[in-house]
Amino acid sequence: MGRIQRNEKGFMMIDIQEHLKSTRPTGEITNKRASLPDTVIRRANRQDAELLVELGKRAFYEAFTEQTAPEDMTAYLQTTFSIEETKTELNNKDSLYLIMELQDDSVGYAYLYPARPPECIKDPKAIQLIRFYLLKKCYGLGVGNTLMQTCLDESYARGYRSVWLSSWELNGRANAFYKRWHFKVVGRQKFVVGSDVQNDHIFRRDL
Repeated sequence: MGRIQRNEKGFMMIDIQEHLKSTRPTGEITNKRASLPDTVIRRANRQDAELLVELGKRAFYEAFTEQTAPEDMTAYLQTTFSIEETKTELNNKDSLYLIMELQDDSVGYAYLYPARPPECIKDPKAIQLIRFYLLKKCYGLGVGNTLMQTCLDESYARGYRSVWLSSWELNGRANAFYKRWHFKVVGRQKFVVGSDVQNDHIFRRDL
């Protein structure tokens, strides 16, 4: 999966350009802007719990503040992003947190876990991409492609053969991104943000 190293703190570091050259083919997408300097993806550990919570809150707020009532946003951020719950997830051997760093700055992360899927997901070896977050300053830089490719490769390496996720039906930017990565809508489900009950698309793709 490309050259993997460990830095002085013991974190797994993925050389992005080597990774993109050597990765198992998954579908016609290449990150043409992967020459960004000092871009790495590392697996999170228990010491990253506070970072993940703050990064998740910021990324969610930036993405949805214009479409979300302030009281609903506050309620969602308070109930969803918990340091203790994140530590519990990090301690679970089936959890996979991947942190994206750009020039030594954490700018996003992905969280995958083999959660119980909805009825429309029939695959016995499926993993859910629960969160896929990037800070707004990174939109359009191509780092999302790199993070997604790593999610797919890591999932395949762990023995999973499909990935599924849910995405708000009105989140046009994210939905277009998932479709470019060959995810297809296979169902719908409800998603609650504070008091706002929303409709999500359920996407899946093979590995």
